[in-house]
Amino acid sequence: MIKVTAENYSIMKETIERAPTFVYSILDQVIEGSVYTDNDGFHSLLFQTKSGICYVYGDSSSEQIVNKLGSLLQESIEQSKRFTLFSYSDDWNTKIEQHLNGPVKKLERYTFTFAINAYNDREKRELPDYEFIKIKQPQIEHCLEFDNQYYEEYWDSTNNFLENGFGFCLQHEDKVISEAVSIFKSQQFAEIDIVTDSKYRGKGLASFIAEKYIDFCILNDIQPCWDCDIHNQASYHLGKLIRENMQFIQNLNS
Repeated sequence: MIKVTAENYSIMKETIERAPTFVYSILDQVIEGSVYTDNDGFHSLLFQTKSGICYVYGDSSSEQIVNKLGSLLQESIEQSKRFTLFSYSDDWNTKIEQHLNGPVKKLERYTFTFAINAYNDREKRELPDYEFIKIKQPQIEHCLEFDNQYYEEYWDSTNNFLENGFGFCLQHEDKVISEAVSIFKSQQFAEIDIVTDSKYRGKGLASFIAEKYIDFCILNDIQPCWDCDIHNQASYHLGKLIRENMQFIQNLNS
């Protein structure tokens, strides 16, 4: 098993096709993470964030990668830490089920692909009764859900998020009622995480703030990404609502 050094990350970006945003976050060194391979040809790859989210890519016949996954899983169990594994390959899905099926739960996810032409043709709107603000430390201190602990888990620190990530919120009477933040971001991609106060749902706030998030992405030449559990119908329908005519595929997350 070889741990890939940072000077080879640019080669990784050319090697892999579309992957979860956190993979590119690691390769762009926006967040801390590790990359493992079974040989110098990078035929099989394993990506791991500091928070315990993993992704496998390439040749699924690599026993070294499978063994490494097994050791990471066992370590997470012993230390009561997170272990989440993504795979977009049927071969890897089969391999995972064969070797890790006992202690892990299989989930399917929708991945939305952004269609900029359909998005640009939408009817734009404003919400004059609410204050739209870019998230900074004061908003984090009075957040709905995305607090300092959240950023420490996904961004390694709140400071790293404020420096390299972005997010927006809606306020009503000085109270944060809806938030949309980049759970992961790289030079090219930004994956959205969104939440709205239950008392304010049904008013279109989530779709409004998501659109503002996407506007920021377009302005800064970043591709917005949306990923959700197949059972998260609220998130799924929100994705369809704000991005008409988007294509989506079901991916396996074990």
